[in-house]
Amino acid sequence: MVTPIYSAIRLVRFCIVPSLTALSGGRGVFWLQASEGAQLPYVIVQSQDAGGVSNPNLGSLGWSGLITVKALAQANGTGNAQASAEALMELVAPGMDALVAPAGYDLSVAYQRPVVIPPDSGVWQAAHLWRVNLERE
Repeated sequence: MVTPIYSAIRLVRFCIVPSLTALSGGRGVFWLQASEGAQLPYVIVQSQDAGGVSNPNLGSLGWSGLITVKALAQANGTGNAQASAEALMELVAPGMDALVAPAGYDLSVAYQRPVVIPPDSGVWQAAHLWRVNLERE
């Protein structure tokens, strides 16, 4: 019997958030939503496909999911919020290509596409989508 990786989304989260935090220049990196009172700009990491799916591969059962990374910024009367969001995204996006697999697993990450999100209440977002695959070694 092949056992699913029940903790896949948690393992992926623990790979992504610390890696992007190290590149964010001191800005917050949050899973799903920012902490209450978090100051913009910051980064949000989300599962784009409701937690991903099991992925059978040569007798083992891995996991595959789409992960969106969004940088959010607000001008607050000064500066360019769109440029600020894009600059923060340029800092953290390379971290997705350098993720390290948790012990006992193989991890692959493939860039999919940019995500276009219109501004809302003066908050601009720059976002990209990656496919992340996790398998047992």
